[in-house]
Order: sequence, then structure tokens, then C-alpha cells
Amino acid sequence: MSLKDIPGAALRPADDSDCAVLADLARSAHTHPWTERQYRDSLEAGHHCWLLADNSGEAIACCVVSQLFDEAEILDVAVAPAQRRRGIAQALLQRLIAELPKEIARVLLDVRVSNRAARSLYRKLGFSEDGLRRNYYPAQGGGREDAVLMSLSRIERRLD
Repeated sequence: MSLKDIPGAALRPADDSDCAVLADLARSAHTHPWTERQYRDSLEAGHHCWLLADNSGEAIACCVVSQLFDEAEILDVAVAPAQRRRGIAQALLQRLIAELPKEIARVLLDVRVSNRAARSLYRKLGFSEDGLRRNYYPAQGGGREDAVLMSLSRIERRLD
């Protein structure tokens, strides 16, 4: 699947006016979602925030990427629950990774150790599991959860 296979969907850079929509999407998709302020802060920091929306403007998915020198880091990925299991996250990430500048040699991310679906997707995209960051994420009930550190060194430059 590619993003072209999603009827009426358009991928565009998000801006400050999209922060409430992004936060709503995050609340529907994550147990510990980013807030409107966090998206705004990320945009102000110069991170690239992408919004995939249908032709009515309804948010389907988003992704936030930061770039520093020759590395990019995927900071947030969210897919609306009604849109899951359709290959949208995979298509979104493939597109964004393929469009990274040539000088980007490695893509980094971290993911909750319990998020098996995301870890499987990232491995399918060629990411390797590099280590653990202990007690990194807040967990339900006030506890903490480990983060799996992942990286992709060979960047596929082909667009679907």
C-alpha cells in the first residue's frame, strides 16, 4: 500500500493551526498522548510534523520527525483507531523516510516495549532493535515502562 491508495487522503505539513487536531488524534491513539502544547512546541523547535487527512479534513494519521546533522528521529506516530490495520502507518513512514534529505544516514526512534505491533512494523521497515532505555515511558497505574531503541541505517530512497 502507498498513501496514494487511500481515497481522498492528502499528506501535508502541519502548522500551528493543526495542533488541536493533532492532540485529538493523539488522545484517540495513545495511552499517554502528546498535548496541543507539545505539538506546538515541536513545531516551534523546527521539527517536521506531517498530517494525513481525508477530503473532509478528518485526521487519519500524523508523524513528527526531527533532523539534526546526518540523523533523523521519529518522535511521534499516531493513526486514528478506525484507520488501523490498513497499512497506513507503514505507507506514511515509507514515504517520509524516502523523502528525507540525502545527508540523513540514520533514522532513530524509541517505542514502548509493550507495543508489539509497532515494533513489528518497524522491523518490517528495516529498523533494528539497538537497546533498552529503562523506565522511560509513563505507564498505566503510575508505573514506568521501558523503551526499545531502534535505528535504520540504510535508507531506502524509493517512493511507492
